[in-house]
Amino acid sequence: MKLVSAGAARTVTGSCHLIETDGRRILVDCGFFQGPPELEALNHEPFPFEPAEIDALLLTHGHLDHVGRLPLLVRRGYEGPIHTLASTRKIAEIILLDSAKIQREDHERAARPGNRAGHGKAPPPLYSEDDVEQTLALVEEIRFDAPLDLGGGVRATFRPAGHILGSAWIELESSAGRLAASGDLGNRESVLQADAAMPGPCDVALIETTYADRTHRSREETVAEFRDVLGTSLEAGGNVMIPSFALERTQSVLYHLKRLMDSGEVPRAPIYLDSPMASKMTDLYETAPNEFLPEIARALEKGQNPFEPDTLRTIASVEESKAINEIEGGAIIVAGSGMMTGGRIVHHLKHNLWREEASVVVVGYQAEGTLGRRIVDGAQRVRILGDEIPVRARIATINGFSAHADRDDLLAWLEPTGEARVFLVHGEEPIMEPFARTLVEKGREAVIVERNRPYEATSASPGRGQPRTP
Repeated sequence: MKLVSAGAARTVTGSCHLIETDGRRILVDCGFFQGPPELEALNHEPFPFEPAEIDALLLTHGHLDHVGRLPLLVRRGYEGPIHTLASTRKIAEIILLDSAKIQREDHERAARPGNRAGHGKAPPPLYSEDDVEQTLALVEEIRFDAPLDLGGGVRATFRPAGHILGSAWIELESSAGRLAASGDLGNRESVLQADAAMPGPCDVALIETTYADRTHRSREETVAEFRDVLGTSLEAGGNVMIPSFALERTQSVLYHLKRLMDSGEVPRAPIYLDSPMASKMTDLYETAPNEFLPEIARALEKGQNPFEPDTLRTIASVEESKAINEIEGGAIIVAGSGMMTGGRIVHHLKHNLWREEASVVVVGYQAEGTLGRRIVDGAQRVRILGDEIPVRARIATINGFSAHADRDDLLAWLEPTGEARVFLVHGEEPIMEPFARTLVEKGREAVIVERNRPYEATSASPGRGQPRTP
């Protein structure tokens, strides 16, 4: 069994892993590189394999960093099936059409100065809306825990990952052994999703390490922290900005806002959901009660909406979004993007970040090189939409809302895999290295995967029991 990672190797973005076994070439995810320009530039590079030679693609979930290069893969020759859950297919459709639209608009905007000056054009988008439609036509929907025959004696089974709606980790079986590919595992303190299913003994474990260096706060502590931050922020009289990922994080935030306001634990305040994509995702969440914890499922089955506080107003148009900036205080603004790299949140930050009475509540991961990371790291001034903006607002980070597993969750998931060789992906090196050492101390072999490098996944190797960082 061979492994090549064409993304999410020593970074938390661009997930794409090729597994070769029993003459079959299986791709797990094909995501977009997000973050600073040097990372996004990787989206334009050739794949380290021929797309037309891939036999099947297994899609773990619908986040852009796991689905974003699928249309590019198809454009470059892939014609095989894309296996995933029905809810992931619906999420991917929203995510990919939005990505194609943004690329087209960015290209048109970048091309205008060059066209007017009569020299050159901006690089074209990676793919179009038509490419997305062609990609979606390849999707074959599967169910959790139903074995899937991939030919050549290779079998895949999708297991619940507890990360977002439709998220799965994948058990791959062949004559070479059994591999468990984690995708993104969920936080066991989630208020929405049930815990990830546990794997059994296997030969290889491919595991994400996004938060492998920390332990999240408990659910109770996280809710208490969120309540206190909201109370203090609203009492200060400024606007409360919550940069939020459209998928899962927004729904979790809305759920908590509703409960805290209904119980009187925080003052009632107008809530603006300023993200068309987040609105679509919330509508989708309301149609899938079978994937949630019993409390959420029961509410949805009764026609109650746990994601809709009484004071919620959904913002659709650009004009409505701009009007929010006329509000000087007392509003809660939930908007994308989650890492503050674009979207409507950057306009709200420009109008509020310099106000001492304002607050920014960070509820998601902030990658290196992003505006969100600079703000969280304590920058005194940041550049937003061409202007230098002083950071005077209160910045509060609440990591307990993460949809990703923490260190203890990851170790618990790995425990039943026995003596499986562990390949570490989807993490930043300073986080992966201590986690690899922890595994070595437990007698495991831990390999920190390098992008585009081939590995013999199931073969014994010199230095077993030592962390390997090529």
